[in-house]
Amino acid sequence: MNSQGPTTLFRIFVEDTNEKELLTDILDEFLGDSGYTAYFGLGHWKGQKKRSIIIEVYAPESFRGTVDVLATKLRVAFNQKVVAVAEHNDRVQFYYV
Repeated sequence: MNSQGPTTLFRIFVEDTNEKELLTDILDEFLGDSGYTAYFGLGHWKGQKKRSIIIEVYAPESFRGTVDVLATKLRVAFNQKVVAVAEHNDRVQFYYV
């Protein structure tokens, strides 16, 4: 545990609009110091298959406000009705070898 609370896995789900440069600019702006991983895949929403992006961020749970602002920025930038955010508060430890 760090001084800002337990480490939380935040997952942000957004439709892939094929604007990767804009995506990385936004992610770097919000998460450049924290780090992130983006997965590109296929999702299903309201009966339609869509390309999707899942962004994972490991950060203190106090980072929730930043994640919420990021999700809103992604929703507006990619003209989405919905961007989903999931939190997983499982025990996370990083090992340096």
